[in-house]
Amino acid sequence: RKAVAIPSRSILFNIDQKSDLIAKTQIDALLGVFQKVFDEACGYYGKQPFIAQFERDLDGKGQLQAFKAAFKEASEIDWERGREQYMFEAEAIGKAVALATDMPATEANGILDRYRTDYRASIEDFAERVRVYIDSQGPKFRLNFFVDEVGQYIADNVKLMTNLQTVAESLNTKCRGRAWIVVTAQQEITAVLGDLTKKQQN
Repeated sequence: RKAVAIPSRSILFNIDQKSDLIAKTQIDALLGVFQKVFDEACGYYGKQPFIAQFERDLDGKGQLQAFKAAFKEASEIDWERGREQYMFEAEAIGKAVALATDMPATEANGILDRYRTDYRASIEDFAERVRVYIDSQGPKFRLNFFVDEVGQYIADNVKLMTNLQTVAESLNTKCRGRAWIVVTAQQEITAVLGDLTKKQQN
C-alpha cells in the first residue's frame, strides 16, 4: 500500500531500438537516447532535441498551445506533422511564433535555426530537465527509466559505461532519489556459476 500510494511514471524502452543508427560512435550517444525518450514522454519531438527544447520553452511560458493553433492556421497542417518537415515550414513557424509570443516578426523568423545552432547537450542539463519535470508533477512524484539490453548496447565501450554511470549519479543528485534507472544486461550463465553440464545450462 505504501508503494502504490506514491505517484510515479515509468518509461520503458529498448536502448538499441531507440538509438540512432550512427549514435554509438558519438561520445554523447547514451545521453542522446535518454534525452530522446524523455522528450517523447513529455510530448515533445524526441527525434530533434533542439525542437524539443523549443517546445519546452514555449510550454514553460504557457504559449505552446497558442503556437500550435497559430501554426495550423498558417500552414493548414498540425504541428505534430509540421515539426517533422520543419525545414519546409520555416515561414509558418515564424508567423506562429510571432502570433503566439508577441515576438517581433524579424526575431521570430528563423528561430529554429538559432535553436539548432545554440543547442548543447550535457548530462547535467538532462538531469535538471528531469528534476523540473518531477517537481511539476508534485512533491512525492517518482520517475523511473526501465532500459532493456543495456549490456549489449554498451558491450566493451568504456565511455558508454561511464556515461551511464554519470547519468545515474546526476539523476540521483539532482532529483534526490526521485528518479531511478533500472537496466537489463545478458550474461552467460557459465560466467556466473562456473562449468555446468549441458542439461544444467538449459
